[in-house]
Amino acid sequence: MPSILLVDDSGLFREIGQKVQERLAYRVVTASSGGEALAVARREIPDLIFLDAEMSGMTGVDVCRVLKADSRFARTPVLIASNDNKSEPDGRRAGADGWLIKPLEEETLLESIRRRLRLTPRDGNRAAADWSVTFWRDGLQHEGTLRDLSRGGFFIRTAAPHPVGARLEVSFEVPGRSGRTIVGEALVVRVSQEPELGLGCRFFQISAQARGYLEECLRALEEEVKSAG
Repeated sequence: MPSILLVDDSGLFREIGQKVQERLAYRVVTASSGGEALAVARREIPDLIFLDAEMSGMTGVDVCRVLKADSRFARTPVLIASNDNKSEPDGRRAGADGWLIKPLEEETLLESIRRRLRLTPRDGNRAAADWSVTFWRDGLQHEGTLRDLSRGGFFIRTAAPHPVGARLEVSFEVPGRSGRTIVGEALVVRVSQEPELGLGCRFFQISAQARGYLEECLRALEEEVKSAG
């Protein structure tokens, strides 16, 4: 399951870590010092790291500098939070990918995570569907039925067991639009038993072309609803 590392020595991040975990389906790991942060990061190899700039001992900037010197974290987004932006130039030189000003609101942190991990919120109205969909996890192919769709996500009816946090590659054709195949990556955010067995997913990555096809798909569904009405 993908993970986020939150590091501070005062509870700044840890207080909202559980909410982040519940809403984005990412496993949250924490550390309360610079030394602990390095140990946890090397053990967990998180997908995203948040650091408090004002920690005693090793500061967030110090930790960032050490992490970014390690090839394992060269591409890992590292964000630093501070009381002001006076140390931002030092943070940027250390390799920080972003600088946030405290106090942090829950939505600010969530939006930072979505943006850095390219998670698309499941916005817009859901459109009912009943289409075949093929998806892959860890190279293994599975089949299911697409039951609803929005600009940000979808629900697949399937008995295949996949946990919250699993990353899927998905592919399905836009009905009535020959050659229009939507291919993208998604994150499982909900496992459903009732009323249907399946997976609630949020798009993680989708190309501009596939996004255009998705819009066509949604318009086709809307037209079907209007025609039926």
